[in-house]
Amino acid sequence: MESVRCAISDTASSLRDETVRIRRRIYMCPELPGDERRTGKLVADKLRSCGIDVQTNVGGYGVVGTLKGNKRGPTIAWRADMDACAMHDTINKPYRSRIDGVKHACGHDAHTAIALGIAETLATVKNDLRGTIRFIFQPYEEGTQGALRMIKDGALENPRPSAVYGLHVTNWGLNQTYLEAGQLSVNYGAALFGWNLFKVIVKVDRDSIDLPTEQQVLIYYLNRLNKYNIQCNKATQNVVDFRIVGKDSLFQNNMIHLRASYRFAQTKYVDEINKELWRIIGEYRENNNYDVAIEPLKLMPPVYNDETESEEAYQYLKRLAGDNAVPVRDEFPPHGADDFALFQSELSRGLFFFLGFANVEKGIRVGMHNPDFDIDEDCLEFGVRTMSIFLFELLLRRASLAV
Repeated sequence: MESVRCAISDTASSLRDETVRIRRRIYMCPELPGDERRTGKLVADKLRSCGIDVQTNVGGYGVVGTLKGNKRGPTIAWRADMDACAMHDTINKPYRSRIDGVKHACGHDAHTAIALGIAETLATVKNDLRGTIRFIFQPYEEGTQGALRMIKDGALENPRPSAVYGLHVTNWGLNQTYLEAGQLSVNYGAALFGWNLFKVIVKVDRDSIDLPTEQQVLIYYLNRLNKYNIQCNKATQNVVDFRIVGKDSLFQNNMIHLRASYRFAQTKYVDEINKELWRIIGEYRENNNYDVAIEPLKLMPPVYNDETESEEAYQYLKRLAGDNAVPVRDEFPPHGADDFALFQSELSRGLFFFLGFANVEKGIRVGMHNPDFDIDEDCLEFGVRTMSIFLFELLLRRASLAV
């Protein structure tokens, strides 16, 4: 198999310019969540050119490509997201966004280009591939609606993968250092936060209460949730983030509507946090004699990497990339949330990696969701090569264990 590994590495290197070109093409024509029609067509056309079976319009403009190896083995999935952000682009590059007010500020252009590179690379060794890979190109990640829509539309069926894998570009490494292009981190345990979105509804007497003032009192009470979490267990690192639903509904029918959320690193903490939330609400209700209700809106689980699987992956990636494979243990998740978690929860198995894009010498260090965001494109070839070999070896190991 060493000759196959070398062939994969050589192919990934030969695709460097093509991968950069695809990334720039996507970057120049970004599309907002739910409107990824051009990107979806680009993806589908590229997959077909590689001889990969394609399904389009899955959960919106989502695309699923199925690469079947010529040797029997398990099925796994690789997921990449395609949508951009509502943000002006301020980078001074030839490939800057041509769509006013829309920018790939979260690296989804890179994720899509890397996934296409992996698909094309592994298609060249189809005769030696033991099993099947479903490449899932997801719309609507910003707003966390795309994964659920794709799951409901059958993205994980026929054949059903046993596990799902993916990555996110990042500039953030250990101990407030930068994760540079050519590095990859394996996060053990919580890799990204989950969050719980809910609405607090308070019925008051409009004639005797100043509603804006009462709203601030309610926020004051609920902010205690932050203090509780810090004292309870630092691993939760929850932050309550309040947003008013809308001025039209705020005072409708003598009610205050307050939209809020908290984040959590492990699902097991949700019941504990909710119990404290209800205690705080009960105290507010008792002190003010109001009718108060909580309406659940949406629960997003955290992206959570099984520690045994993470260790196995790290040991292999360390042999492949040396010190450029970085283990991350006993730390808070480096970023926010990602609905990759829904694919992961649906299959109960899979890993999410972080691919460095920073280059301090070149001045490339700005983080995601920033108008100046850009990447060192050297990370693209590294991502394609490393993950192509990883997936090939993963199927080989899983097939061997099944014998």
